[in-house]
Amino acid sequence: MLERAGLVDALDTFAASRLNDFIVLGRGMWREVHIALSDLLAQRGDPALRDDANLRRRVLVPRANTSMHLPVEIPGYTDFYSSKEHATNVSSMFRDPKNALLPNWSEMPIGYNGHASSVVVR
Repeated sequence: MLERAGLVDALDTFAASRLNDFIVLGRGMWREVHIALSDLLAQRGDPALRDDANLRRRVLVPRANTSMHLPVEIPGYTDFYSSKEHATNVSSMFRDPKNALLPNWSEMPIGYNGHASSVVVR
C-alpha cells in the first residue's frame, strides 16, 4: 500500500505473497526501505503518512485485526551446531547421551539439512 502510494520503493516486491523477492534485492535496498519506513512512522518525520488520515486508515492495521503469516518461502536450509550444548542435545537423540559427541566434533563444522516444515509462525 505504501509502495503503491509512492512512499516506499521496493521495486514492486511487496505485491508478492512472500518477501523472497525483496530479500534478493540485498542489504542496500533493505536499508533504504528501513529508513523510509522509519521516517514515515517517526513523530516528526515525513508528513505524507502523518497528515493523511485516509492513507493511515488503509496502511495501519490494528494488531487485533491481523494474523501472522510465514513471511518467506523456505525450500530447505543447512543448519550448523551453534555450541557444544546444541551439538550434545542433537547428538543425544541418536547416540548414548554420555557419548553424544564424536571426538572430532570441535575440529570441523557439523551441518545438517534443515526442513522447511520446521520453520513455523509464532
